[in-house]
Amino acid sequence: MVNKHYGWLALVALILVGCSGGETSSEAPTSAPKGDVAFAAPGGEGATEVSYTKAELKQGQQLFKANCGRCHVGGQTYGTYGSTDVNLSLEQLSGAVPPRDNVASLVDYMKKPTSYDGTENLAEDGGHPVYTELGDEQLKLIAGHMLKEGKTNPIWGKGKDVR
Repeated sequence: MVNKHYGWLALVALILVGCSGGETSSEAPTSAPKGDVAFAAPGGEGATEVSYTKAELKQGQQLFKANCGRCHVGGQTYGTYGSTDVNLSLEQLSGAVPPRDNVASLVDYMKKPTSYDGTENLAEDGGHPVYTELGDEQLKLIAGHMLKEGKTNPIWGKGKDVR
């Protein structure tokens, strides 16, 4: 009688294993629950995506307004460096040399600002501030805000120069 029960158990186990398809999850565990991630930005060359919570994006927005907002309201460029042709839209950021369309390259730019074609150091003559005093974590928050706006806000970088 005992052997008969083991036979049934083995049959049920075999059916359950067969129905599962034998698949395993290929998703890597995340550091935060998926519900907490409000936006994921490209990390940069060889880097993974950088995930931001709503609170981090809000911090990034506040830091952007406090440090960049005077010249870049709504992602526009208002007469800085003698040009209003370049703005902070993803299209413009992607066209810069090097491209500034990911977290690492935006952090690099905020530490060592260069002209759109990458040939001039904009910090040498005081034409653009250097934000090294903020630290990498705060610069990453600003970069996250900029990339999120470029991706989700249809008027980011497209406003009219009102100055």
